Amino acid sequence: MAKVVLVALACAALAVLLAIAVLHTRTTLRWIVTAIFLALAFDPAVGLIERIRVGRRHVPRIAAVLSVLAVFLAGFGFLVLHVIPPTISNIEGLAKKAPTYVSDFESWAEENQQFQELNQKYDLTDKLSEQASSLPSKLGGAASRLGNATVSVLEHLLAAVTILTLTVFLLLEGAGMFERGTGRLPSPQRERFRRIGHRIAAVVRSYVSVNLLLAIAAGLFTFAFLEIEGFHLALAMALLVAFLDLIPLIGLTVGGVLVAAVLAIDGRPYDAAVWLAVFLAYQQLQDRVVQPLMYRGGALKVNPVVAIVAVLIGANLAGVLGALIAIPTAASLGVVLDELFFKDSGAPEPEPAE
Repeated sequence: MAKVVLVALACAALAVLLAIAVLHTRTTLRWIVTAIFLALAFDPAVGLIERIRVGRRHVPRIAAVLSVLAVFLAGFGFLVLHVIPPTISNIEGLAKKAPTYVSDFESWAEENQQFQELNQKYDLTDKLSEQASSLPSKLGGAASRLGNATVSVLEHLLAAVTILTLTVFLLLEGAGMFERGTGRLPSPQRERFRRIGHRIAAVVRSYVSVNLLLAIAAGLFTFAFLEIEGFHLALAMALLVAFLDLIPLIGLTVGGVLVAAVLAIDGRPYDAAVWLAVFLAYQQLQDRVVQPLMYRGGALKVNPVVAIVAVLIGANLAGVLGALIAIPTAASLGVVLDELFFKDSGAPEPEPAE
């Protein structure tokens, strides 16, 4: 009995020490996780550039890595200098117009007998006016926080340089380090651990690259539609949809609904209805056709219930970053469990999440 108690106390102490270590190194761990995901996101593009022939030789991997990194930095710089500032101005301009829209709504409400009855009972217009009057400061504050976040990213050059340096080294040496590390294991374990590593890398690489491409496609689709409609917030809404589409399961839906709400407030009367019809068709095409085809090669298989629980837990533990990495983390754990417990039993694999 005493031995069992000592073992339990030792395990509890080890868990506490591990928790303390994680708490004290969470910033470093966040940098490492970000670098890993950037490396996996860049790896397909690096592979494509490597296949290009220059004379009789292929492009060296270091040149391919630096080329992809240069394109990424150029795109980020363009975003910071030419896209985010006008987006902030558009958001602030929309917030300043909110009281005018409420005033127009109140004028309409005064002429509608049925709405007047509801208004007298629930004070709808008063509450709406109160919220609209505070909207400029709220949205303006949100826009200012967006600008401050951008400045903060630029100010934290140490974090940015560290993450990018780790990303470059992972792209150059990650596979070799993994092979050398597992090479010290006995033969049966070595093959199994290498298989686990390769499967996890394929899952995470597939998830990251596919979701980035789908988010870019959703942003371009939104921008094209709003530009055709002549809507002045096309760029801002496209960026919002592209960012939200990175959030698993509900991100694209939330982005589409927000665009419809903005169109209903600041667009023509029928714009929101047309957008919803076109958006729903696009969403079904993406979810039912494009996404399964793109995921087929990466073998990303997560039960929908597990995916929802993973996103909720990830968001609770690490906010947006946790939500973004929740599904590939769950899929990676599934790979480990499959290799350790089910690989030899012939158990069927779980159905992929839609």
